Amino acid sequence: MLKKPTIYLAIFSLSVFSTVAQDDAEFEQYLKEQQTEFQEFQDKREQEFQAFVERWQEAEQAYRKEVAEKWDDAKLPDKKRWVEYSDDKSRRTIVDYENNTITVEVLDDSDDADVLNTAKAEVKRLNETSAQEAVESDPVLINAGMSVNSRSQKQPQKSESLLGRKVEAQDLSQQKVQRSGKRASVTIKMPDAAVSDRVKRVLPAAETYARQWGLPTELVIAVIHTESSFNPLARSHIPAFGLMQIVPTSAGKDITGFLHGQQRLLTPEYLFDPNRNIQAGSVYFHLLINRYFKDVRNTQSRFYMAIAAYNTGPGNVARAMTNTTSLTRASRAANQMSPKQVYEHLMTYLPASETKNYLTKVTEREAHYQKTLGL
Repeated sequence: MLKKPTIYLAIFSLSVFSTVAQDDAEFEQYLKEQQTEFQEFQDKREQEFQAFVERWQEAEQAYRKEVAEKWDDAKLPDKKRWVEYSDDKSRRTIVDYENNTITVEVLDDSDDADVLNTAKAEVKRLNETSAQEAVESDPVLINAGMSVNSRSQKQPQKSESLLGRKVEAQDLSQQKVQRSGKRASVTIKMPDAAVSDRVKRVLPAAETYARQWGLPTELVIAVIHTESSFNPLARSHIPAFGLMQIVPTSAGKDITGFLHGQQRLLTPEYLFDPNRNIQAGSVYFHLLINRYFKDVRNTQSRFYMAIAAYNTGPGNVARAMTNTTSLTRASRAANQMSPKQVYEHLMTYLPASETKNYLTKVTEREAHYQKTLGL
């Protein structure tokens, strides 16, 4: 009689075990399905990002080829220059933000007076052209099939021309026309005040987002200066876009994942908006300092490493510090050095001279803007 409860208990235990095992199996299957769905989502997102890069690069290559039919040096917009061609490709206008000049070139037999009149008309047109208007007529963006008229983004004021300050071109008679074969060109120096005007234009957004993400305002300004020379339509072949040169398929992933909880594709038009671009760049710098190099104890050392990483990526900075891509080992190595030693180590072991120059320029310009802006 005493064995029945034991038998019943055994049967009950077996039943419970069977139910638990079944539940565990179902839960494991659920996890597998979730993991599969997540991986499929990630794969789809990666394909979307890659398709974006391919569309952009194909459109850029196609336009370069079209321009090259008339120009043996087919220049396109880059980080520090805005380049526009006339519809028939016989005229080219280059706004060089780094050297603060406007160059107008023509391919015909026009005499000097006609060339100067063309240059005068181009300067007048640029004075009245906003960054948004330039984006809307950008042939590469159009050919890539990307949106060029988003009403949701904050539009630049129509009075804010691409130049930063109005350039007077009433009298160009003293300008010298340069000639080479059938090519004639005029280079106009923009006023020095145009540079300070460009700084003032981005300063409010730099102050806002620097404060929000715990960065020195002068550092944000120094990065903008070094990345784009305040060219609101800066771009590179990578591609990267805007004042702080955000790469949608790398830094953009970190930025959108942090801000929105999931990775999103930041479009060129989004990144050509100065406020959004400065927000994105400030967030990425915040992540470099507080995520990638959070274990570096000295603040100045951490900033040196973040500045270099903004240009070349955290993995390359880690490799320069320890010859591995381990951020933990890189942080440990930095903690054994003074900030000056970290800087000198990076200047010695960073493989790319571009990144070494970048680190030097940003740190020097940061000190300059701290002094000149009274920050």
